[in-house]
Amino acid sequence: MSNELDNSGNGAQPEPAQEQDIMEEIDGQELVMILSRYDIGAIQRIKDYKKGSRFAPKLIIGSTKGRFLLKRRAAGRDNLDRVLFSHTVQKKLGEHRFPVAGLVETIDGNTIVEKDGRIYELFHFVNGHRFDKSNPAAAESGRVLAHCHDLLREYSDEPTVHNKSFHLIENTQKVLSEIVDVLLNFESVDQVEGMEETIAYIGSQYNHAKKVTDSVGFSTLPTSVVHGDWHPGNMLYQDGEIVAVIDFDSLQVAQRITDLANGVLQFSMRMGIDDVSKWPDSFRGHTIRSMVLGYNAFTTSPLFPSELSIIPPLMKEALIVESVFHVHKTGSFGTIVGSDFLRMIARKLKWLDEKTEQIIEVIQPPTSSGDNFG
Repeated sequence: MSNELDNSGNGAQPEPAQEQDIMEEIDGQELVMILSRYDIGAIQRIKDYKKGSRFAPKLIIGSTKGRFLLKRRAAGRDNLDRVLFSHTVQKKLGEHRFPVAGLVETIDGNTIVEKDGRIYELFHFVNGHRFDKSNPAAAESGRVLAHCHDLLREYSDEPTVHNKSFHLIENTQKVLSEIVDVLLNFESVDQVEGMEETIAYIGSQYNHAKKVTDSVGFSTLPTSVVHGDWHPGNMLYQDGEIVAVIDFDSLQVAQRITDLANGVLQFSMRMGIDDVSKWPDSFRGHTIRSMVLGYNAFTTSPLFPSELSIIPPLMKEALIVESVFHVHKTGSFGTIVGSDFLRMIARKLKWLDEKTEQIIEVIQPPTSSGDNFG
């Protein structure tokens, strides 16, 4: 789930605060200069790539040496140290046959180009299809995430990122307390009617989820360098296998279970196309089960019972943080009216609340087939 319902950013790192209707672009003059830094042969075709963040423009480059994806980092996510850390991590993963797209080096051996204070990256273009919502594809996502965490658990270099997981954000309740006033700047009084009760429910769910998560000794749980944005829009599949994980902009050091819980949330989210009030309350319960069991079956360090027990509350926290911070900033969620979106979030939180025990039961090592989520 994201503000464009295509590519998600972790709520702990919302999109840069720019006008919502502005789509950044790479102009012709800068494109010529950037591409001149790479030895990719004669350019044959250039095409806009619209998926993902509108603040990180991308182009597909076709040349005599193949196809590539050129990306300009979004302002606010282009700290040089963070970018270089991301590149180091991707290189390490690639050395272990982990499915990354692969960065293209410049003619002088770098993996970035800087121009006018902006940072550009060039990747090998990988063909693939998106998550098909099947159980095997969900299990494959869990397997690959486990491999990612295992490879990065003992990261030897000093990370330049810190733990910024959604669980550690401190001002969520403050943001919630201000949302009704924000909405009134964009919506009528009638549209916002009853929103105080909705916000109160979301806030109570957040407090309870956070309390449950802390009760298991959250700070002592296993940490790793985590992807930070594990969701379907960042996976490419071929023949049932993930052939590329993309978008390492949100890397951080955090409890590994936050990465898995947010990933489970994103993969299992049931959405609609038009009227958000008609979106299902439920999540795909079988997706949750397949992804968690896929992770646990392939990790070299199986999840502790305490980690399994906090997947539902962490899903709640991630859902709330991602939603309320964006609505608080823009008054809406992409093209969706803010109050309508928050009512939908409250419905989904209620489903998670009612299904918490069942979720915990079915993500245990399998002993039966009792996984009917209804």
